[in-house]
Amino acid sequence: MKKKIFVVCVDRDDDLGQKTGIKGPVIGRENNLAAAQKLILADPTESDANTMFAGIKKFEEASKEFKNVEIVTLTGKGKVGLQADKEINKQLDVLSREYLIDGWILVTDGAEDSQVIPLLQSRAKIISTEKVIIRQAEAVESTYYTIKEALKDPGVARLFLGVPGLILLTYFILGNASFQAMALIAGAYLLLKGFGIEDMLVDYTRTITNSLSEQRISFVMYIAAILVPFIGLWLVYLQLNSSEFIDITLDIASALRTLYPFIVFSATMIIIGKATDAIYKKKAYRLGDYLVQIISILCVWAILDAGTLVFLRQAELTWLPANIMASLIILILAMRLRKIFDVREKITKIFVGLNVIDERGNYLGKVTEADKKKQVIIIQENDKNSKRIEKKRNEFKLSRGKIIVAA
Repeated sequence: MKKKIFVVCVDRDDDLGQKTGIKGPVIGRENNLAAAQKLILADPTESDANTMFAGIKKFEEASKEFKNVEIVTLTGKGKVGLQADKEINKQLDVLSREYLIDGWILVTDGAEDSQVIPLLQSRAKIISTEKVIIRQAEAVESTYYTIKEALKDPGVARLFLGVPGLILLTYFILGNASFQAMALIAGAYLLLKGFGIEDMLVDYTRTITNSLSEQRISFVMYIAAILVPFIGLWLVYLQLNSSEFIDITLDIASALRTLYPFIVFSATMIIIGKATDAIYKKKAYRLGDYLVQIISILCVWAILDAGTLVFLRQAELTWLPANIMASLIILILAMRLRKIFDVREKITKIFVGLNVIDERGNYLGKVTEADKKKQVIIIQENDKNSKRIEKKRNEFKLSRGKIIVAA
């Protein structure tokens, strides 16, 4: 495998994915050109499209200076920050597994995307950096345009329009008695924003919406995961309401123990829903991970429940360490069991229907057959009369739900 120098463009807020549905990493000149054209047609004001065009130009220039040059566009996830960098890291891992990276030529449109420099340097040295400045008309650079564009961001819109709107509605409905309610709304939003809960709720809502629109059975599980905790909270309320509060600490601990099964059931329903979606998306190789997650939740429940029983003096002190040791043993066994579900090193029927690309990102066709005995897959384009290609297990990889054929 030859070392390659990569011209890299970074779309940290994933405008490419949100506006065109194209996911990173986008590898190769033709693929980047097609993606940039699709993005500029979807939004002619999008600066990331101009960055990709600049990256292609830089790729052509670099090809004259270096022997092995390739271009790639990396995409983040929604909002910039931890989630975006985590996604970019995943794509860099994919790239590192498939290529020997000798260096980066970074093409960026501003400081936001430049923040990925440490991530790139952790894989290879940066040979050159080029900043693309998009010339705009004076009216476009005005404050009005800046504010208008900023308010298109759902997070900014919720903060500067949604919360004030709720406060004004509360004042209209409750009048002068609404100040406590206003404080509750503002405080709750700040807590959700500060601890990142808002992003998780938005992602969960998007998951439910996608599940419903695609008529997947996981929709029922996601809804159940929302409703079940409220049943637990209602039972906790009834338990506390009927308590004499002789010892408030013990009463609260006992009430929390009532809530544990409902929280565990809710979390389990979410994971089972994700597992169902993974099968639907032909990503069954993730089932082992979901199995470990469910067992981990059950083990945490066992430990918390044991600790609560000891605190309530309903169990011996040795009951807690015994549960901790048992949970660790079960988790170790679950980690070993996960390998049974990991089909990435086996030939299975799950491969049938997956798209096949080469290392440069060129589309080769789909898997039409998977022969367990011969340990080969059959690749064929959509045309049934096209040539059938056989590939052994050591000649391809399974990555991000696609088959990648080695050169």
